Amino acid sequence: MDDGRSGGADQDLAPGLGAEGREAYSDLLKNGDFRNLFFAMLTSSLGDWIGVLAILTLTDDILGGTRAAAFGVSVVMIARIVPTLVLGPVAGVYVDRWDRKRTMIATDIGRGAVMVLLAFAGDIWALILATLVIEVMSTLFIPAKDSALPNLVAERRLVHANQLSLGATYGTFPLGGVVNAVLIGVATTYLATTWAFLQDRPVALPIWFNAATFFVSAVFIARIRSIPVNGRRDDRRNGPSEAASADRPSAWQELKEGFRFIADQPLVRALVVGVMAAFLAAGGVIATGEFFVGVVNAGDSGFGVLVAVLGSGLFLGLVGVAPLARRIDKERLFAPGIGVAGVALVVAALMPRLDLASIPAFVMGVGAGVSFISGYTLLQEKTDDDIRGRTFAAFNTGVRMALFVSLILAPALVGVIGREGAGVAGPTPYTVGGVRITLILAGLVALAGAVWSGRSIYEVLTRDQAAGRPSTRELLPGTFVVFEGGDGAGKSTQIGLLRGALEEAGYDVVTTREPGGTEVGERVRDLLLDHGSAGLTDRTEALLYAAARAQHAEEVIRPALEKGAVVLSDRYVDSSVVYQGGARQLGEEKIEELNRWGTKRLEPDLVVLLDIDPEEGLARAGGEAPDRLESAGLAFHRAVNDAFRRRARSEPDRYLVVDASRPAEDLHAEIREVVLERLEVTEEPPT
Repeated sequence: MDDGRSGGADQDLAPGLGAEGREAYSDLLKNGDFRNLFFAMLTSSLGDWIGVLAILTLTDDILGGTRAAAFGVSVVMIARIVPTLVLGPVAGVYVDRWDRKRTMIATDIGRGAVMVLLAFAGDIWALILATLVIEVMSTLFIPAKDSALPNLVAERRLVHANQLSLGATYGTFPLGGVVNAVLIGVATTYLATTWAFLQDRPVALPIWFNAATFFVSAVFIARIRSIPVNGRRDDRRNGPSEAASADRPSAWQELKEGFRFIADQPLVRALVVGVMAAFLAAGGVIATGEFFVGVVNAGDSGFGVLVAVLGSGLFLGLVGVAPLARRIDKERLFAPGIGVAGVALVVAALMPRLDLASIPAFVMGVGAGVSFISGYTLLQEKTDDDIRGRTFAAFNTGVRMALFVSLILAPALVGVIGREGAGVAGPTPYTVGGVRITLILAGLVALAGAVWSGRSIYEVLTRDQAAGRPSTRELLPGTFVVFEGGDGAGKSTQIGLLRGALEEAGYDVVTTREPGGTEVGERVRDLLLDHGSAGLTDRTEALLYAAARAQHAEEVIRPALEKGAVVLSDRYVDSSVVYQGGARQLGEEKIEELNRWGTKRLEPDLVVLLDIDPEEGLARAGGEAPDRLESAGLAFHRAVNDAFRRRARSEPDRYLVVDASRPAEDLHAEIREVVLERLEVTEEPPT
């Protein structure tokens, strides 16, 4: 079974438009909670794009189309970025503390109310104030929405869910331009005769339409049932327990924890920087696109055409990533997508006509879509729920800062250089001035971001590959080694021998076992292995193993790894996958997903599989009274052995398979050599 941690991506994590992709999308839209969130994003995103364009038009109307209008646009963009810069990370802290559902509903209603009033703004200061208030609420809404999504869908459907949600967010971009124009036309042609206000300000109609979409979004979100308050709150309806509240760190400590997570995770840091570079380029296109269509003599409709082409490419990149994702890990798709977008922008900027520029503009959108969904999904996968709000707040702070800084600086750069420059004579007039130069610089920024993030990701993948560590594993200072195999394979013996060798070499070693390892786990172990528990259903058995493992990971394994110890465990998740998922026929994928959730994706660096014929292994274990599982029969144990071998074949970098029928000392020598070699790669030599 390939789960995407080796050479290729899991089929279930490879969204597409084929039968499997259609089934995934169908399953998601049958999920009432996700469906409501999706429609909330679809309506509010469409309205938001309409609102952005309408506010730019309103700014120009208020300032009378004068030269000051250009500076007015910059000031309004500054008003949009200030809340993100000042409140973005702090908002994530409170999103992790508050009820996320209520936060989204309140901010949707608040934004809708302000948009209703915005249409009556009489001067630039009222417009700036309204923009500030809207952005403060958006700064709270976005991390609440991003951190809620992974709780509504199964992990194997997360990429598909992101495709739909990001498609709703950015795929509505070209439609927003069309609807904005249609609404202004309706206001001017049909409504202005009956309402004088719309005759003077037709842009009010799309602004009110935006307000209505926020109210509709709030209704959809109110229908969602399964958004948790946050990762730390208990399950009782009366809120957090007194003990949890007393032990909770301060807001400042939680804020530092979110930034520390990003700083300590090279892959996450590369994702944030890469996306910021991409949005710097995107902001340059949005801010100067209307100037560009003038340079290429595209006429009044040129900007709408450019937006439609770019948006169509972006949408295709978001939903059409399947052929790549089936063959390439998401980590390897991210940076190349940004690089393609950057190069395409440079090419588009050099084109003499809009029709020629449309081709690279479309390619730019595709590259941006592929990279964005890859990076977005990776960030969700790597962040625990209790800090997800802070992490996405920091991520969105970077994204929005890059976008709005670009929206401010790009027009200013065009103004400094001048729209027009040196001309080239010919059938098609061609000039090189501030517009083309600004777009070229934006493309080079994206390309530089792709190179930096790509190099960082490559270093992480190379290091993990050298250490045999799956690329999606949480990075902790210690090393986690699990011994697996059928009953009687000699796991306890080999763990004891390896522990002695590692301690002699100066390493801090923790040995443990499953089920067990904790007081709770040992009680569960007695229950599971007792012949008196013969009446346990297969599902109950799987859930008990997962519960004991969740306690084990949180209480023993993770703390030891955080201290830099080498943890040697007798069994872990793979045992549940093959025993309950395979031999009990509950489904390996379902059992693996359950245990990933229970352990917060804590995965071993190395799995040592002691491979032995089940008949020989059971004969070895026959000296003691067999427990409930050992008594399950030879056919059951053969199914277990086959499942172990199948997993090892699919993930050769993660497994060390040894013939357990050999003498114990020979096995120990082989295991010791491999483990010590990996420790030398991943750790500083012990002192």
